[in-house]
Amino acid sequence: MSTPQHHIIKETSDSISRLLQEEFKRSGYKRVHIVDQAPKPDAIEGKLPAVSLYLYQISVDPDGFDSNAATELVEVAQPDGTMKEFHRRRRLWMRLDYLVSCWAQTPEDEQLLMGLILRTVIDNVELGGDRLKGGSFEEDFTIELQLSGRLDEGTLSRFWGSLNQPVRPAIQIYTSVPIVPEKLEAFTRVEHKTMEYRNIHDPKVREQGPTPNPFARRLDLGGGGRR
Repeated sequence: MSTPQHHIIKETSDSISRLLQEEFKRSGYKRVHIVDQAPKPDAIEGKLPAVSLYLYQISVDPDGFDSNAATELVEVAQPDGTMKEFHRRRRLWMRLDYLVSCWAQTPEDEQLLMGLILRTVIDNVELGGDRLKGGSFEEDFTIELQLSGRLDEGTLSRFWGSLNQPVRPAIQIYTSVPIVPEKLEAFTRVEHKTMEYRNIHDPKVREQGPTPNPFARRLDLGGGGRR
C-alpha cells in the first residue's frame, strides 16, 4: 500500500531497523530491542540488550544537488488513461545521518553486537524491493548505506555529555533519500510553428510560412547595370 512520499524519512529508518532486527535474529540474538530515540538511560532502561539507531542529523546532500537543474519533467496518468506532462521543481536529496550505539549487561556483549552491526552494513550496502518497509519509495529505488568517518573527541564528548552519559563506542551510518515536490505546473510541447514575413516597404503585407520569404529578393541599390 502506497503512503505519501514525505513519509520516506520515517520509512527509511523503519527499513534499517528491520534489517538490523532480522540480522540479529538470524545470528541468534532474538531479544535485542531497536530504539529510535536519543540513547538516554530512560529510553534504554528495561530493554537490554538494545541498539540505539538515532537519526541525529538531516541535511541537504551536496552530492545529490545539481545547481543546473531547477525543474524536472514528469508524466502523470490521467483518469482517462492518457499521460500528461508537467513541470515541477527538482527533487531535493537529503542526507540522513544515524548514530548507532549498543547497550547490554557487559561491554563484551556490546562489542559483539557492534561487530554484528558493522558486518550487516558491509553485507547490505543496498536495500531495495520488499526489503524496504513502506510505500513511499519509487519503483526500483534502493537505500544505499554508507559508513561515516570517526567523530572527533570533542564532538563525542559534547554529545554524550549532553545526555549525562560517559563516552561510549558508536558508529555512524548515512544514506540519502529524495523529497519530491507535490506542486505541478502544466507543460505543453510545441507541436508546430507558424512563420510570418513582413514587407519592410509595406508592413501591412504579410505572408505565412513555410513557403520561402517572398520579400527575400536582392535589393536594387541603384547605379544601374552594365551598359
